[in-house]
Amino acid sequence: MFKKFRNMTDKKYMALAILEAEKGKKLGNLPFGAVLVKNADIIGSAHAEDITSTDVSAHAELQAIQQACKNLKTSNLKECVLYTTNEPCAMCAGAILQSGISKIVIGVIRGDIPNRFQPKKIGIDELIENYNYKPEIIRGVLKSEVIELFKNGKL
Repeated sequence: MFKKFRNMTDKKYMALAILEAEKGKKLGNLPFGAVLVKNADIIGSAHAEDITSTDVSAHAELQAIQQACKNLKTSNLKECVLYTTNEPCAMCAGAILQSGISKIVIGVIRGDIPNRFQPKKIGIDELIENYNYKPEIIRGVLKSEVIELFKNGKL
C-alpha cells in the first residue's frame, strides 16, 4: 500500500503545497499546505489558517478539499491526488477518506520533526483500516524542504 517517492510529478505538486505552507507561515499560522489535483489540474489549494482565523477546522487539507468539491460540484474526489506538506491529523484524514481521494502524497510525518510534534496514536493508517477502500500513500516527498519550514521564525 505504501510506495516510496519516485515520481517527478509528485515533486512538482509538493513544491506548490510548500508554497502554500509558506503563505500560511507568513500570516502567523503553522506551515501546513495542501494541493488537490485531478488529471494534472489543480482543483483546490490552501494553507493552514486555524490560528489567524480562530477556526480550529481551517486546516490546509480541509480547505483544499472544500475548494475541490465546490469546483467539481461533487463530494466524490475519486481519481484525485492530495499533496500535503504534513501528515494529516485525524480530522483531515477523516475528510480525506470520506471524499474518496485515491492518492495521498505527504511531505513529512510527525516523527520527522520530533522537537515540534509528538507521534500520534491514531493517524491516517489506523483510520484507513475502517474504510472499504485503501488510498495509495506516498511519504517523504521533498521532506527536507518541508522540515526547513519549521526551522526559522517563531512557529
